[in-house]
Amino acid sequence: MYWERDEDGIVTLTMDDPDQTVNTMNDTWSRAYEAAVERLEAERETVTGVVLTSAKRTFFAGGDLRVMREVTSDTAPEAARHIDHLKALMRRLELLGRPVVAAVNGSALGGGLEVALATHHRVVLDRPDVRLGVPEITLGLLPGGGGVSRLVRMLGL
Repeated sequence: MYWERDEDGIVTLTMDDPDQTVNTMNDTWSRAYEAAVERLEAERETVTGVVLTSAKRTFFAGGDLRVMREVTSDTAPEAARHIDHLKALMRRLELLGRPVVAAVNGSALGGGLEVALATHHRVVLDRPDVRLGVPEITLGLLPGGGGVSRLVRMLGL
């Protein structure tokens, strides 16, 4: 994840996993996201706002299916702790005390949509192939990043 602060104090965080064609919620992204949130908190006084975007054509493809397929009943508790940790990081970004905007420049699916929903505002590229959604529900999986609750609140339900 690249960090760039302009002269007005606006930090642009650009997601760009160098090892994949799309950004996914893998260990590389998780570590980078955590480091970015920690740095934002540490430098909060000089940060006036945050823009989260992607260097890829797809904003964020969600969970890394290769990693998800490796989860067993023995490793499920650790996977659940990891998801809880990511949810806590998203909440910390929400509570930063600065406006956070997702500049969604391509599809945001699953965890990618949840990352976008954890910001205060979302601006989505108007392109016919851009999709927003939680496709994991078709696999019998519940979106686990808190996005369902955020979306319900946004809709006023």
